[in-house]
Amino acid sequence: MTAYLSASAASWAVLVFTLGTALSAELQRHLDPTVGAQPLIELDLGEAFASAAILSLLLASPTRPDLNLRDLGLLVLCALSWFLPEFHAVYLGMTLAGLWLFFRQSQGSALREIGQVWLALSLCQLWGKLAFKVLYVVIEPYEVGLMARIGQWVFPGLTRSGFQLSTQADWSIVILEGCSAFHNLALATLLWLCVLKIAGRRADRGAFASLAISAVLIVAINVARILAMVPSKDAYAFWHDGSGAAFVALVSLAASVLPIMIRLERQA
Repeated sequence: MTAYLSASAASWAVLVFTLGTALSAELQRHLDPTVGAQPLIELDLGEAFASAAILSLLLASPTRPDLNLRDLGLLVLCALSWFLPEFHAVYLGMTLAGLWLFFRQSQGSALREIGQVWLALSLCQLWGKLAFKVLYVVIEPYEVGLMARIGQWVFPGLTRSGFQLSTQADWSIVILEGCSAFHNLALATLLWLCVLKIAGRRADRGAFASLAISAVLIVAINVARILAMVPSKDAYAFWHDGSGAAFVALVSLAASVLPIMIRLERQA
């Protein structure tokens, strides 16, 4: 017979795995000097919302988490990814654990929904970024062209040279994959899912419409931020690494969660 963990032990195992993965990634990010203020805030927000959603699912579940010793062994094995020397790679273990819970648990169980959150967090922090690096080779020329056309409405003297935008002869910015207006749509999707889980609601047509509104707002905010960097080196420093980057991250958070929160409030 399969031995199952007690409700409290199972809950603690899930929470420790969630927080341990986040802590490992967090420590490695802070040791990386190339990670700026906005990426740190965005990643922290994603992990905070995911942790809150998982805690909410555990507390709201009418039945105890159905976690056995085999499941616990898999979590321990997946936790070895915490020691990989790259903060995105720590989510390899969470991906495997999320798939395990999602396909092993029955429909509607708390652990299956926790598996969904783990998969969404892994998609946001790892797989979405890898896929976007591949796709951006195709997207980049069209995106930079669109930004140049929009920017010329604001800065009549703006010029484009390849992937560079400039308003001065001695200053220009280069639009790379990490600066894309689309780069944090995965984060918006993660936050949207977490709000639904915290509220105990299912995704319906109205919820997906809210997600679409968030996506449009996120792209518009990122386009405005990129164009705000064009005028000067000081503007670039402010919006790329300074207080402006933190402000954009918080505004993006509002754009990600307010549409779905308004939708849920109207339903209530």
